[in-house]
Amino acid sequence: MKKFFIIPLVLSLLLFSAANACDICGCGVGNFNPHMFPHLSRNFISVGYTYRYYDTHAHDEDGNDIMNRESYNSFFLAGQIAFGKKIQVMAILPFQSNSQSGPEGNKSLNKLGDAVLLVNYRLYDKKDNDKFRQTVIVGGGFKLPTGNYDFDDANEKQVGNPNFQAGSGSTDWLLNGSYNVRLNNWALTAGATYKINTTNKADYLFGNRLLGVMQVKYIQNAGNISLIPNLGLNYENMRMDKSEGATVDHTGGNNLQLTGGLDLNSQKWAVGVVYNKPISQNLGEGYIHAMPGVSVHLSYSF
Repeated sequence: MKKFFIIPLVLSLLLFSAANACDICGCGVGNFNPHMFPHLSRNFISVGYTYRYYDTHAHDEDGNDIMNRESYNSFFLAGQIAFGKKIQVMAILPFQSNSQSGPEGNKSLNKLGDAVLLVNYRLYDKKDNDKFRQTVIVGGGFKLPTGNYDFDDANEKQVGNPNFQAGSGSTDWLLNGSYNVRLNNWALTAGATYKINTTNKADYLFGNRLLGVMQVKYIQNAGNISLIPNLGLNYENMRMDKSEGATVDHTGGNNLQLTGGLDLNSQKWAVGVVYNKPISQNLGEGYIHAMPGVSVHLSYSF
């Protein structure tokens, strides 16, 4: 049993190695978190909402520095179906509602985002007694270009940022893994998702993205209801973008966020909210500054 306590350390080392091997950032298109949805049941359907906003620096035609605020509202429909005891298939379909406000006016976008399909395998799942359980899940999948990508840097009516688009215009590959351990009323979750992006038809390549999450939960049961406060860390890391093979300035970076939330679960229903606040960041060579955000979800298990 002791060898499985090494897994959280290994995951942390992998996250640390990947973070120090990349130049990274990015804020808009393709930003999703498959770990925000609860794995309470092998089969569930869930809706979620994520709000993020950023202060971004740009320059006008005279070279003067201007400040914009970009807001990203992501609405998710997600579901998971199990095939046997080992395989779980998850699908996520987002809708994007983005806006930018600044000295040059307001701009907005409301469109379907890029769909995600993940196939996860329950590599290890064991109860040593009624109070202790460990689970290891690994998997992979892809992101489909169902969202619209129609970026024209010369169009003054558009936001001059490819990340503002509803989709990336590319089919991208995903690697996914998580470790869960519970002892009495305490639980620890550590997970990572790595997205390998491909070049879209406009010859634009978004940088590969690493997402790491770690969360500690306390589970308080009252009859058929569980009250679960949680505290954790999210880490985002993304390579610099490329356009026609050339590196794009003011892309790439990293963002470490402190998260805190609360889940309320019954036998069938689960509702939760998570607040996240950046505590260390270096986005877009300092031209992008992430602000606090929030995520909520509602799930039904069957």
